[in-house]
Amino acid sequence: MTTTPPPDSGEHPEDAPRPEEPPRPEEPQYPNSGAPQYPAPPPYPTGSGYDYGGYGAPPMQPRNGMGVAALVLGILGFLIGPLSILAIVFGRIGLNRVARGEANNRGVAQAGFVLGIITLVLWIIGLIALANR
Repeated sequence: MTTTPPPDSGEHPEDAPRPEEPPRPEEPQYPNSGAPQYPAPPPYPTGSGYDYGGYGAPPMQPRNGMGVAALVLGILGFLIGPLSILAIVFGRIGLNRVARGEANNRGVAQAGFVLGIITLVLWIIGLIALANR
């Protein structure tokens, strides 16, 4: 014999409260389970760590020798006249290098060029004065 609840209680065994079930764990996300695919990052470079291949040549050092030589020869031209001609030549070469961006001592080259001209003119005037004596 089975016992059934009385008809007036209104409870049925199917309607009885049940204990809560623990939540089911979700399935883990695997790389090929429909998740978006991203490309793998590039590997880390090996070697020295510094690669100069893609950056071009290092900047050139300024070539200031002609301007300095012109200044020195322009000063020495007061003592030795023919050196003033070299001061003019080297000063002009130095100014051309500055104009092309190969040197950065415009003032020194210009001073040597001007000193070369001044000393050459002074030597010419001195030679003319000496010849007229």
